[in-house]
Amino acid sequence: MGVNSLIPMNTLATLALALASMTPPQKEKAEMVILMNSVAQIESGMNFKAVGDRGNAKGAWQMHISAWICANQWRKKNGLPTIKREDWQNAENQKQMGFAYLMWCKEKLIEGGLKNPSWQEIYVAFGWGYSNFKDVGFDMSKVPQAKRDAAERVDNIVKELLK
Repeated sequence: MGVNSLIPMNTLATLALALASMTPPQKEKAEMVILMNSVAQIESGMNFKAVGDRGNAKGAWQMHISAWICANQWRKKNGLPTIKREDWQNAENQKQMGFAYLMWCKEKLIEGGLKNPSWQEIYVAFGWGYSNFKDVGFDMSKVPQAKRDAAERVDNIVKELLK
């Protein structure tokens, strides 16, 4: 089933119009929000109560403690308050941290030499870990197949929504 069959056409049209009217910084943030929600869909089916990886991955974005720490580093650097890991069950906290960690991953990829990281590359840094991805030279062919498959699914959702 394609993404378009899940989202009413009037919603897609509204999204397209909204994106077209945005300034570049507004559009970048909106695209990252779309990516963020696509990641949560792939990671947990948008289940805010999800717990995986033997209790280490929590929430809709299945974030480990190391990801939570990096997200808080990004928030602090950008003048935002940090969020305690013990408060992970709050859906709004999860959204804030999911967004922050994706932004942290994107910025790290740019610092690492990828001028314009793709949705797939950002997802791999998110889901497999930036250090793991860096260790293979940001070479998607060296990423485990399951992570590549998930990255492709995320990419398909984002591209479908941004048409």
